[in-house]
Amino acid sequence: MQQTALQAWEARQYLRSKSNVRAWLFVILRNYHYSLLRRRKREVEDPEGALSDSIAVDSGYHAQSELDDVGVALQELPKEQRQALAHVVIRGLSYAQTARLCSCKEGTIKSRIHFARKLLKTIWLIKQLRCF
Repeated sequence: MQQTALQAWEARQYLRSKSNVRAWLFVILRNYHYSLLRRRKREVEDPEGALSDSIAVDSGYHAQSELDDVGVALQELPKEQRQALAHVVIRGLSYAQTARLCSCKEGTIKSRIHFARKLLKTIWLIKQLRCF
Protein backbone atom coordinates (compact mmCIF):
# COMPACT_ATOMS: atom_id res chain seq x y z
CA MET A 1 0.00 0.00 0.00
CA GLN A 2 2.83 2.38 0.85
CA GLN A 3 4.47 1.77 -2.52
CA THR A 4 1.15 2.43 -4.24
CA ALA A 5 0.73 5.72 -2.41
CA LEU A 6 4.30 6.71 -3.25
CA GLN A 7 3.91 5.89 -6.95
CA ALA A 8 0.54 7.66 -7.09
CA TRP A 9 2.07 10.75 -5.53
CA GLU A 10 4.95 10.75 -7.99
CA ALA A 11 2.56 10.33 -10.94
CA ARG A 12 -0.13 12.71 -9.72
CA GLN A 13 0.31 15.02 -12.72
CA TYR A 14 -0.98 12.21 -14.97
CA LEU A 15 -4.28 11.89 -13.09
CA ARG A 16 -7.08 13.51 -15.04
CA SER A 17 -9.50 15.78 -13.20
CA LYS A 18 -12.59 13.62 -13.89
CA SER A 19 -10.86 10.26 -13.36
CA ASN A 20 -11.87 7.67 -10.81
CA VAL A 21 -9.07 7.98 -8.24
CA ARG A 22 -9.90 4.67 -6.60
CA ALA A 23 -9.65 2.79 -9.90
CA TRP A 24 -6.42 4.59 -10.73
CA LEU A 25 -4.91 3.52 -7.39
CA PHE A 26 -5.99 -0.08 -7.93
CA VAL A 27 -4.29 -0.09 -11.34
CA ILE A 28 -1.07 1.14 -9.73
CA LEU A 29 -1.37 -1.51 -6.99
CA ARG A 30 -2.05 -4.27 -9.53
CA ASN A 31 0.87 -3.27 -11.76
CA TYR A 32 3.21 -3.13 -8.77
CA HIS A 33 2.05 -6.61 -7.72
CA TYR A 34 2.67 -7.98 -11.23
CA SER A 35 6.12 -6.40 -11.25
CA LEU A 36 6.96 -8.15 -7.98
CA LEU A 37 5.78 -11.48 -9.38
CA ARG A 38 7.94 -11.08 -12.50
CA ARG A 39 10.94 -10.13 -10.37
CA ARG A 40 10.47 -13.14 -8.10
CA LYS A 41 10.49 -15.51 -11.07
CA ARG A 42 14.09 -14.51 -11.78
CA GLU A 43 15.24 -14.83 -8.17
CA VAL A 44 16.67 -18.01 -6.70
CA GLU A 45 16.22 -18.93 -3.06
CA ASP A 46 19.56 -19.47 -1.36
CA PRO A 47 19.00 -19.20 2.41
CA GLU A 48 22.24 -20.99 3.34
CA GLY A 49 24.31 -19.11 0.80
CA ALA A 50 25.59 -22.36 -0.74
CA LEU A 51 24.81 -21.32 -4.30
CA SER A 52 26.39 -17.91 -3.99
CA ASP A 53 29.49 -19.43 -2.38
CA SER A 54 29.84 -21.93 -5.22
CA ILE A 55 29.85 -19.25 -7.92
CA ALA A 56 31.96 -16.70 -6.07
CA VAL A 57 35.19 -15.79 -7.85
CA ASP A 58 38.28 -14.12 -6.53
CA SER A 59 38.11 -11.10 -8.79
CA GLY A 60 41.44 -9.57 -7.85
CA TYR A 61 43.62 -11.90 -9.89
CA HIS A 62 41.38 -12.06 -12.94
CA ALA A 63 40.80 -8.33 -13.06
CA GLN A 64 44.51 -7.57 -12.93
CA SER A 65 45.25 -10.21 -15.54
CA GLU A 66 42.59 -8.84 -17.89
CA LEU A 67 43.80 -5.29 -17.29
CA ASP A 68 47.32 -6.36 -18.22
CA ASP A 69 45.96 -8.00 -21.40
CA VAL A 70 44.18 -4.77 -22.35
CA GLY A 71 47.38 -2.79 -21.80
CA VAL A 72 49.34 -5.14 -24.03
CA ALA A 73 46.64 -5.04 -26.71
CA LEU A 74 46.56 -1.24 -26.61
CA GLN A 75 50.30 -1.12 -27.20
CA GLU A 76 49.83 -3.22 -30.35
CA LEU A 77 47.52 -0.60 -31.90
CA PRO A 78 48.91 1.98 -34.31
CA LYS A 79 49.80 5.23 -32.55
CA GLU A 80 47.00 7.29 -34.16
CA GLN A 81 44.33 4.75 -33.27
CA ARG A 82 45.62 4.35 -29.71
CA GLN A 83 45.71 8.13 -29.24
CA ALA A 84 42.15 8.64 -30.57
CA LEU A 85 40.81 5.78 -28.46
CA ALA A 86 42.51 7.10 -25.33
CA HIS A 87 41.10 10.60 -25.78
CA VAL A 88 37.52 9.48 -26.42
CA VAL A 89 37.17 6.36 -24.29
CA ILE A 90 39.54 6.95 -21.39
CA ARG A 91 39.52 10.74 -21.08
CA GLY A 92 35.89 11.08 -22.18
CA LEU A 93 36.49 13.79 -24.77
CA SER A 94 34.07 14.28 -27.64
CA TYR A 95 34.98 13.44 -31.21
CA ALA A 96 35.22 17.16 -32.02
CA GLN A 97 37.57 17.86 -29.09
CA THR A 98 39.73 14.88 -30.01
CA ALA A 99 39.85 16.01 -33.65
CA ARG A 100 41.13 19.43 -32.57
CA LEU A 101 43.79 17.84 -30.35
CA CYS A 102 44.92 15.50 -33.12
CA SER A 103 44.73 18.19 -35.84
CA CYS A 104 42.43 16.19 -38.10
CA LYS A 105 38.77 15.94 -39.06
CA GLU A 106 36.07 14.51 -36.80
CA GLY A 107 35.32 11.76 -39.33
CA THR A 108 38.95 10.68 -39.19
CA ILE A 109 38.70 10.28 -35.41
CA LYS A 110 35.52 8.22 -35.76
CA SER A 111 37.25 6.02 -38.30
CA ARG A 112 40.34 5.57 -36.14
CA ILE A 113 38.23 4.60 -33.13
CA HIS A 114 36.17 2.18 -35.19
CA PHE A 115 39.24 0.40 -36.51
CA ALA A 116 40.96 0.50 -33.11
CA ARG A 117 38.00 -1.25 -31.46
CA LYS A 118 37.86 -3.77 -34.28
CA LEU A 119 41.58 -4.49 -33.96
CA LEU A 120 41.32 -4.80 -30.16
CA LYS A 121 38.60 -7.42 -30.57
CA THR A 122 40.77 -9.32 -33.02
CA ILE A 123 43.78 -9.19 -30.70
CA TRP A 124 41.63 -10.37 -27.79
CA LEU A 125 40.24 -13.28 -29.82
CA ILE A 126 43.73 -14.34 -30.87
CA LYS A 127 44.90 -14.29 -27.24
CA GLN A 128 41.87 -16.37 -26.21
CA LEU A 129 42.59 -18.94 -28.91
CA ARG A 130 46.22 -19.21 -27.78
CA CYS A 131 45.00 -20.20 -24.30
CA PHE A 132 43.51 -23.44 -25.65
